[in-house]
Amino acid sequence: MFHDLSFRYKIPLRGTVLILITSFAVTGALIFRAYDDLKQDLIANAEGLAQVMAHTLVPAMLKDDVWNSYEIIRTPFNADLGNRQSLGAEAIVVLNNDFEVYVASNPEAFPMLTPIASAGTAYGKLRRHLENQSSTETEVVDMAETNSLYVASPIISDHVQLGTLVMSYKRAGFTPRFVRFASRAGIVTILVLGALVPLNWYWGARMAAPLIKLAGCMGRIGQESPSQLQCDLYKSKDEIGQVGARFRDMVNELQVKQALEKQVIAAERLAAVGRLTASIGHEINNPLGGMLNAINTYRRYGQLDPMAEKTVSLLERGLLQIRDTVSALLVEAKPTSRHFGLEDAEDVRTLITPDIQRQHASLEWCADIGTIPLPATLIRQILMNLLLNAIKAVPPHGRVGCDIRIEAGALRLSVYNNGQPISDDRMRHLFEPFVHYRPDGNGLGLWVCYQIVDQLGGTIDAASDREKTHFTANIPLQT
Repeated sequence: MFHDLSFRYKIPLRGTVLILITSFAVTGALIFRAYDDLKQDLIANAEGLAQVMAHTLVPAMLKDDVWNSYEIIRTPFNADLGNRQSLGAEAIVVLNNDFEVYVASNPEAFPMLTPIASAGTAYGKLRRHLENQSSTETEVVDMAETNSLYVASPIISDHVQLGTLVMSYKRAGFTPRFVRFASRAGIVTILVLGALVPLNWYWGARMAAPLIKLAGCMGRIGQESPSQLQCDLYKSKDEIGQVGARFRDMVNELQVKQALEKQVIAAERLAAVGRLTASIGHEINNPLGGMLNAINTYRRYGQLDPMAEKTVSLLERGLLQIRDTVSALLVEAKPTSRHFGLEDAEDVRTLITPDIQRQHASLEWCADIGTIPLPATLIRQILMNLLLNAIKAVPPHGRVGCDIRIEAGALRLSVYNNGQPISDDRMRHLFEPFVHYRPDGNGLGLWVCYQIVDQLGGTIDAASDREKTHFTANIPLQT
C-alpha cells in the first residue's frame, strides 16, 4: 500500500519516521546518560562522605566511645532532618574486625555486637565480599542480586584497621530525580517533534511538488493535443530539473511532429482535391465554354427585352463564376475577370433568396459599395459559400446577415447567423478540405473560400459564441 502512495505523502512520511527514530534515540541516550551520571554522583558523594566519616571515627573508636561514634554516624541524618535528600544513605553501620556491629545509625535493625550477616541475605553477601577483598581503599560494592548499593571504607589508625564503615543506599533512591529528568526530556522531545514534524511535511510537500507537477503533465500526454499542452515545470540543474527539461524537449518534438502531420494531411487533401478537379475540370469546362458562346451568339442575333437581358446577364455571370470556381479548386494563379460591383452583390442576394425562404429565415443585408477592383467571380463565390453555409446553420425562423463595405483600404465581407455555436474542436479544422459536419456537406465550401481569399492576399476569420457565429473576410483592394 505504501508503495503506491503519492510522493506528496511518501517523502513527508519517511522524514517523519526518521525524525521520530532520531528523537527517540537521542532522548533515550540522554536519559541513560543521566541515569549513569546520577549513579556516578551518588557513588562519588558516598565515597567522599565515607572517607570523611571513617577518618572522624578513629578517635572515638580508639577510646571505645560508642556514643560519640553513634553521634558521628548520625550526623548526615540529623543534617537532613525534615528535608531528607533522595540520595541520602539508607543506613550507616560501623563493623569491627570480626564483622560484628560496633554501632549503627539504626540500632533496632542492627543491634550492637551482632554479626552483620544476621541483618539479611544482602549483608551476608557483603560480609563474604569484605572478607575476600581486604582493601585499604574505599570501595563501592554493587551486587546485582540486591536492591542496594554499598560503600565500604576501612577505618585505619597508624596503619592498623580498627573496623569498617558501611553505608547502604537504596537503588530506588535516585529514581525520583531520574523520573523528573526523564519527564523533562520527554516534554522537550514532544516540543521538538511538534516543531519538526510540520516543518518536515512542509518541506516534503515542497520537494514532492515538482515531481507531482511533472507526473500530472506526463499523464496529459495522449489525452490532450501537444499544441495545447502547457506545463510550468520546475527548472534546475538537479535530477528533477533534468527530467523536466527532457520532458519539455519531448513535448516540443511532439508539437513539431503534430505540425508535420497536419502539413502531410493538408498536402494529401490538396492532392486529392487536385485529382478530383483534374478529372472533372475538362468535363465542366467544355460544356461551359459552349454555353458561354451560346449566350454571346444569342445576344448578337437575338432581340432582347430588358427582362431577358437581365436574365441572360445573370446566367452569364453565373457561368463565369462556375469557370472561375473550377480554377480556384485547381489552386491556379489568380484568375482575371471583371471588377466586382453592386450588381454582383444583388445577384448573390437574388440567388440565395429561395434558400432563405425555404428556411423561413430573415435576411439582414447591407451592401454599401460601388465598383471594386477585385475579381467579381471570386468575390461572388466567397459570398455564396459563406451565405449558403449560414443559411444551413440557422434553425427555422432564424436570422442571417451580410455586410459588404470598404474599410481601411480593403473589402470587408461579413456574414453571420444565430445558429448553434461552433465548438473549439471544429473551429481548429474549419478551413481544411473535406472536413464537414452535415450529412449533405462535402467539406469544400470554406476551404474554397480560404483558397480564394489567400490568393487575393487577404485573411478570413471565424468567431462563434451563444449569440452569433461570424465569418469575416478582409481582402485588400487591387491597384
